[in-house]
Amino acid sequence: MNQFGIRPMEVEDLDHALRLSTIAGWNQQLDDWRMLLRLAPAGAFAAVADARIVGTAIGIDYGGFAWIAMMLVDPADRGRGVGRRLLDAAMGAVPPSRPIRLDATSLGRPLYEKCGFEDEATLSRLIANRSSAGTSVSEIRGGSSDVRPLTPSDLETVIERDRDVFGGTRGAVLEWAFHSAAEYAYVVRRDGVIHYCLGRHGRLFDQIGPVVASRDDIAQALVDAALAAAGDRPVVVDAFDSRRAFAAWLGNRGFVVQRRLVRMCRPAESGSCAIGAGEGPLAEFAILGPEFA
Repeated sequence: MNQFGIRPMEVEDLDHALRLSTIAGWNQQLDDWRMLLRLAPAGAFAAVADARIVGTAIGIDYGGFAWIAMMLVDPADRGRGVGRRLLDAAMGAVPPSRPIRLDATSLGRPLYEKCGFEDEATLSRLIANRSSAGTSVSEIRGGSSDVRPLTPSDLETVIERDRDVFGGTRGAVLEWAFHSAAEYAYVVRRDGVIHYCLGRHGRLFDQIGPVVASRDDIAQALVDAALAAAGDRPVVVDAFDSRRAFAAWLGNRGFVVQRRLVRMCRPAESGSCAIGAGEGPLAEFAILGPEFA
């Protein structure tokens, strides 16, 4: 059995990292990997055996909490402890004062439980395409007259408001999403509050999220506007199961559940997973994706 080592991920590794996420059936494009490495250059790790990249993991420090992304092991190299060592490296790269979060698939959840992660919430990945929706998403139009495209001048306000909702600082990620997929970025301004959604392109489908609003009808209007921009592309939304009315509305729009995710948290050294998010009128209905939180 060949030995493997863990080392920092480099730009030259990204094509190999993309191969792993593609084998796993994940949605990443090379640009996603580039962004993740820019976001957490000191927290990105690769497992190497015989000069092959056989696994990846990235620990991202968002300030209020840390996030584990891109936990991948080549199917041919599973069962050797690669995932555990990668997870330890990624967790070790973020401050111990941070609670650490991730979105777990059923495959990874047993490992995370062994490492002290606890269930926090559940999410569903809902997907719509022409065959499942019965109509093209290009036929769907936004249902709110005050939904409008997000502009560069809105972005600063969105990033500021997002800190309270998200519980950390992800301004660089929101800027990247806006500039790479501006057609999915919309806002609603009501009663002095800005509600927003963004999106991004993927290898298999485009993603709408995050979706942040104070009410279901506003969240729905934002998503409707984004769907109108999707054309014939398949679209996914990773929605919190606790947002039942929103999830039911997506079902009426032709979305079907593709897979489940479990939001998990490993408490900080203080023993707490609290991050102080959720203050104010806004709430997150759908996430940017399990890569970015």
